[in-house]
Amino acid sequence: MTATPIHAGDSTLKQLTTLQLPSMPAGAPYLLKSLTDEAIEFAELASVVEKFPGIAGKLISLVNSAWSAPTAAVTSLEATCSRLGLGVVRSTSIALAVAAPFNSTKCPCFDLEYYWCSVLLTADAASRLAAVSSSKHEFEPATARAAGLLHNLGLLWLADRLPDEVDRALTMVKSGEAESVQQALTQVLGFDQAQAGGYLGNSWALPEPLVSAMTHYQESEYQGSHCEIVITVGLAARLVAAVLKQESCPGQDARLSSLGITGENLNAVFEQLNGQLVKTRDIAKVLI
Repeated sequence: MTATPIHAGDSTLKQLTTLQLPSMPAGAPYLLKSLTDEAIEFAELASVVEKFPGIAGKLISLVNSAWSAPTAAVTSLEATCSRLGLGVVRSTSIALAVAAPFNSTKCPCFDLEYYWCSVLLTADAASRLAAVSSSKHEFEPATARAAGLLHNLGLLWLADRLPDEVDRALTMVKSGEAESVQQALTQVLGFDQAQAGGYLGNSWALPEPLVSAMTHYQESEYQGSHCEIVITVGLAARLVAAVLKQESCPGQDARLSSLGITGENLNAVFEQLNGQLVKTRDIAKVLI
């Protein structure tokens, strides 16, 4: 399905069209479709991943690392998928596929390890929130995971194409001149990472729910298309921000009632994220 156009202002859209648009990595649509299938099993998952040798190699490297600490070397892809688990394989595979066109090393202040740790945790948080939500949404936890992985892809694109400007924006946040990356980018560029991500996702013809999440996840009271996946990813991103800043669980959020998520379930997800922070950082190191 082709995504609907994003609703960016004319001046923003004009600025975004001047940026070099990367080609979507070969095979990425197939990978996304396969890995968001909630019914996929380990053998089928292995057969999908083996079509991407670079990703398969990274997964085998991860499963044999100190992070996984197997008692004996793991050499088969099916055993790798089984040991790592569906969530890790899905997240790592999609992340490696979509990150291929981007090079953020030209932006000194851009912390790629922190970036991947953040989006991996957001993917897991979105999946967990979708699973405990009592609202009758039309998306699976695996789709929420993919949306979480892609939600901040606009920032990676901007760090690649406009490294000096992004470096200036990140410096503003670090020095306290701006409260958030969104605010700093708007001051420096006239648009933020979510607008860039929505434009990129739409140009790549990603599925509409993913594009909506990429474009609007920062809008806590969003009521447009695919609003439930949008606010699920937005709430997930807020939880992760609190985890990374070592803050307490944000208990007051309008999105909780919209999604039918209890405070008890929210706290449980928050504690799970805290518990997996160290391991997620180790996975992020594999991605870079």
